[in-house]
Amino acid sequence: MTSLPIAADSRSGSTRPIGIEIFYFMDRWLDDQAAHFEQASDCGYDGVEISLMPHVLDDHRRMVVEAERLDLAILCSTGLTPETDISDPEPSVRRAGIEFLKRCLDTACNLGSPILGGVTYAPWFGFPDDDLKARRERSAASLREVALTADAVGVDVCVEVLNRFESYMFNTVEEANRYLDMVDHSSVKIELDTFHMNVEEADLASAIRSSQGRLGHFQVAASNRSMPGKGHIDWDGLAAALDDIAYEDWVVVETFPNPQVETGRSTHAFRPLVTDLVGEAIEAANFVRSYFGEKAPAERVGEVR
Repeated sequence: MTSLPIAADSRSGSTRPIGIEIFYFMDRWLDDQAAHFEQASDCGYDGVEISLMPHVLDDHRRMVVEAERLDLAILCSTGLTPETDISDPEPSVRRAGIEFLKRCLDTACNLGSPILGGVTYAPWFGFPDDDLKARRERSAASLREVALTADAVGVDVCVEVLNRFESYMFNTVEEANRYLDMVDHSSVKIELDTFHMNVEEADLASAIRSSQGRLGHFQVAASNRSMPGKGHIDWDGLAAALDDIAYEDWVVVETFPNPQVETGRSTHAFRPLVTDLVGEAIEAANFVRSYFGEKAPAERVGEVR
């Protein structure tokens, strides 16, 4: 595959910065995330999305040093475990989750991230067999408390809308809007991912428009979770929808492409989603920037099929 060149001034004049989820380059969840920052920078990205696992909360100095050296921004996400489930019936478990999210917000602030995204409302791939309505209500009440810290440190909490095979909490923007109505705090926003939207939404552009005023983070991948531009998603329609709601924040490429390593296996990649890890990351950076980096770009990179 021939990679598209990166223009020398590709980061100038962009209204929406372009990032990549750092696990794209990684084999294991607990590996050193900062060790891959240079790859992201070399591929033309403005920032990296990292995960605030507990060990990162204890020591993230290397991330700061690497990001400053490479002039990369850091975006933070995290996830909850059964022991920190803010929807759990047990108050002590909810309290552990609330305090964990508050620590994550403090760390995100220290790293300069405008958001704390991810599965911030219940454990990923958690499907309890009790009252789901009560769980949603407890989760929203817990996040309302967390939102006070978010407001104080200037970092928005984003709730990622996942497909039905990864979460029961909400699977569409309409459901996420109802959840945010329960939270009732402006520091909690919606995070959308085109892969999950492709599974659940009847009209992706309309769903984006219905998130107006609440969209805090936007991730992109193809309809089959390969790199953006290689599936059947209407990227023109999505770009127009983001323009319509005046979304000017990050657009982040997220996929876990290698079925031979932990990050790919645990996200159900059973076949390779890329053939050239670096080359396709460069190509995706150019593709995403051509659609989302500037309003009404004069020229766009054609889809690769």
